[in-house]
Amino acid sequence: MTVKTYLGFDVGTKRTGIAIANSLTAHASGIETILHNKDGSTNWAQIEQSVSKHQPHKFIVGLPLDNDKKEQEMTFIARSFGRKLEQRFNIEVIFIDEYLSSSEAKNQLKWHYAHKNADRGDVDKRSAELILQTWLNETTYD
Repeated sequence: MTVKTYLGFDVGTKRTGIAIANSLTAHASGIETILHNKDGSTNWAQIEQSVSKHQPHKFIVGLPLDNDKKEQEMTFIARSFGRKLEQRFNIEVIFIDEYLSSSEAKNQLKWHYAHKNADRGDVDKRSAELILQTWLNETTYD
């Protein structure tokens, strides 16, 4: 049995949270938050370091849809990020609905850290973790 590694992404305009999981444990963990460049462009150098370090078999990218499952501006940004990710690394990208993942991450972090405003980087990591864990829970992976 080959153990496969997956990276999950919570894409934002300022930061992107990254989580990791594998097919053996099927448990996602937030590993880092990447700050994008000051001009708003994706920090591909830092993403490349993470991809190189973890050698994933698939990427799972959260797709922000509204409560009516309709696309919005961030949906376009996430899809664009996913397409570039797949082209850059030649690794399959799977998109999943991430509706309310950031809200849930904030709620979890407030509970754990007992303060009103959870650190934004921690929220992005936790959101990526929730996105990846949702995919793991809904998927029969090969």
